[in-house]
Amino acid sequence: MIRSFSFDCVHRYDYCLDAMLVNYNISHGCSHLNGPEDLHVASLILARGGSKGIRHKNLAKINGTTLLKRSLMVIHDFGRFSSVWVSTDSTDIAEEANTAGAQVHWRSSESATDFAPSIVGVQDFCSFHPEVDVVALIQCTSPFLKAEFLAEAYSKMQDGKYDCVFSVTREYKLRWKKLPDGDVKPINFDPKKRPRRQDWDGELVENGMFYFATANLITYGLLQGGRCGTVDIPKEYSNEIDSPFDLQAAEAQLHAHSFL
Repeated sequence: MIRSFSFDCVHRYDYCLDAMLVNYNISHGCSHLNGPEDLHVASLILARGGSKGIRHKNLAKINGTTLLKRSLMVIHDFGRFSSVWVSTDSTDIAEEANTAGAQVHWRSSESATDFAPSIVGVQDFCSFHPEVDVVALIQCTSPFLKAEFLAEAYSKMQDGKYDCVFSVTREYKLRWKKLPDGDVKPINFDPKKRPRRQDWDGELVENGMFYFATANLITYGLLQGGRCGTVDIPKEYSNEIDSPFDLQAAEAQLHAHSFL
């Protein structure tokens, strides 16, 4: 049963998060899912009407197809989710979602503000759908999502070894931190032993494409916790659409590389 939650936590989120993670790890550790064949794994796209960088961003088009529809096409191509949902507060987005074969969850006003973190939108959905065991939160502003990426995450969750699985990209960046006195210091390398790209594994960076998490983890206000798994996404597929430039770059990349 999905635990009720308070939208007050939207404003106190940073303070709540550490406590929720501790409580979850103490109570559960890794929650092994029972009966993989009976799991209800729901795909969920959060697509509110308000967007700042690009007006109606979720309905922006690449190669004549909206970002929302592109993601739903991949989700249906994968074809193994128990249900496919779009959570929105917009009638235009709801219409596009229905046209593309998704069910619509109407988001509460509290979960659709500029300040509400994604987990609040996911909890809002789960509070109405206690039948869901695992939520696959998919970002439609990652235009190069592929069915094979979803398949790897889905398989890892079905194994019951993970509480969450999310997408990452491997980066080979030498990072520095600026100090209060204006000086800088290295974070992830020793300047006396600068690594060559071929000599290290790089770092895993979230790319936001998707987050699979158990409903139990979500009740604690978390998309990541317990035992975490990852899916490595090639850098060329990890673009995110946040600005008009990103949209144009993705369009050019699509034509240059013939991405599907």
